Amino acid sequence: MKNAYYKNSTELETLPNIDINIKCGNSLVSRFAIDSDLSQALKKSKWSIDSYRIAVDTYRNAESKEQKREMERLIADIKSDFRSEISLNDPKAKKLRKLSGDLFLMTNQTQLFEMSKKEKADWNKKVTQLTQESKKLQTEIEEIKANKIFENAFEWRFEFPEVLNDDGDFVGFDVVIGNPPYIRQEELAEIKLFLEQNFKSFTGTADLFVYFIELGLNVLKQEGDFIFIVPNKWMKAGYGKKLREIIKSNKIEKIIDFGDLPVFEEATTYPSILSLSKSKSSINFYATNITTLNFPNGINNFIEDNKIEVLIDELNNEAWTLSDTAIQQVLSKLNSKGVSLGEFVNHKMFRGILTGFNEAFIIDETTKNKLILADSNCADIIKPFLDGKDIKSYQTPKNKKWLIFTRRGLVIDSYSSILVHLEIYKEQLTPKPKGSKSLNGRKPGSYKWFEIQDSVDYHSEFEKNKIVWAETSLGNQFCIVEGGVYLNKTSFMIPTNDLTLLAILNSKLVNFYLDAIVSKVRGGYFSMSKAYVETVPMVYPKHTFPFIEKVNKIIEIKKENPLADTLDLENEIDQLVYQLYDLTEEEIKIVEKN
Repeated sequence: MKNAYYKNSTELETLPNIDINIKCGNSLVSRFAIDSDLSQALKKSKWSIDSYRIAVDTYRNAESKEQKREMERLIADIKSDFRSEISLNDPKAKKLRKLSGDLFLMTNQTQLFEMSKKEKADWNKKVTQLTQESKKLQTEIEEIKANKIFENAFEWRFEFPEVLNDDGDFVGFDVVIGNPPYIRQEELAEIKLFLEQNFKSFTGTADLFVYFIELGLNVLKQEGDFIFIVPNKWMKAGYGKKLREIIKSNKIEKIIDFGDLPVFEEATTYPSILSLSKSKSSINFYATNITTLNFPNGINNFIEDNKIEVLIDELNNEAWTLSDTAIQQVLSKLNSKGVSLGEFVNHKMFRGILTGFNEAFIIDETTKNKLILADSNCADIIKPFLDGKDIKSYQTPKNKKWLIFTRRGLVIDSYSSILVHLEIYKEQLTPKPKGSKSLNGRKPGSYKWFEIQDSVDYHSEFEKNKIVWAETSLGNQFCIVEGGVYLNKTSFMIPTNDLTLLAILNSKLVNFYLDAIVSKVRGGYFSMSKAYVETVPMVYPKHTFPFIEKVNKIIEIKKENPLADTLDLENEIDQLVYQLYDLTEEEIKIVEKN
């Protein structure tokens, strides 16, 4: 490709020198900000921005290898000149020179009169302060120079003279198009501090593509066009909240969401296409939710035929839903009702237990019985245990597994058979030293090798009756689990056996709300993390008997036969919930249809 292209179907034409247009480097990392002041550099340098442009243009249209090499050397000289001058005018460098100057004057200036004791103390204090500040700044500057992350830093100010004005100000690109790398936040440890200091969209859990979106907008000129293919997680994930605010401040032209469709056979990517203009935000935009990969009339016609109008002001800051105006308005009405579920339950919502090594701590009934037979004390710390997949609406799940609950501070010698059992896995259970890259052992921590990895400070809550749900489920599925049953890390609980609350959480209305705000995974499964569920708008009835009566009937029927049809009773509960939230007939139709 770099050597030639077809001008038409038969004529092959050599490409111009495109190597100068292909830039390599870590484009997220720069030593110099794009708004760095070049004015001083231009004054002191023998080169101007115009001469830089001419050199680049001459390189592109070089008539010989000699001319090309000459321009290559000239461009390198110009870049080096600019870098040197900008370095001198870097805010840190300027401040260091001032501090050094002040310190020099204070320590080398002859005093006409001898200082009093107080003046001498003040003088010493000031000298100490200037010395410490100078050393700190010098260290910061040296760290930047030596920092490994800057080895491949990309300097936008030096690579594209076309997007600088005559004063060297960064004007920006007309168009930014991209498909940023899909790299999870766990792999960003080396540059996280830099990202935190330089990107408004930073959160500790944000994936790499988030920063590419912000950077793309930063290097775009006013009124310029932006279009990226990125995972759709940014619309609903907690880490995307700051990014959503940045995007919302620009003009959204179009969003195309492929949901969980297998667009790329080799990877599960949940792609979306984000199209923006760097200009004042509008009141609405068009979006299309792609529901199939079969386009008889072409994808463009499908997008046009299925587009919906989305009102920007109706987008919830906690999560964006690409729904038509009618659905948005129902969601807005729900959000105006009552309080959030988190507030309603005084934020008593807890996750299940992370052991750090399930093979050792989660056992079957046969193993449980053997351990207790060998040492009856073990019965005290072996708990009934449920997986997320055991949880279904209104059912009373029966555990098939057991948890060895060796929480922090436990005296393991009091449970001899469990100690023998865990010692088999001691190498895998021992916490790794911090920074270790060993494949053996659990994550670093202060816990002992035989203890559950999580501190589980709220362990007493598992001893209570509780409403539970799975982190990944087909729709909203909540049930009551009795006290003493523990949950794995893929489940959540609210320590209460409130049947009215259970009825509301299992209703079609709550399903409608959650369907709009949660992230989805392949197969249409909801990602029901605490962060989503705690936002459910909660209106609680004054008269609970109708709810309790129907829920008790459903639970009893499900105990006899978990697959029994209780749809009529559930529909009656749905009607009570619609009344509770004051929905109109038209709004109910929207919920039911969705």
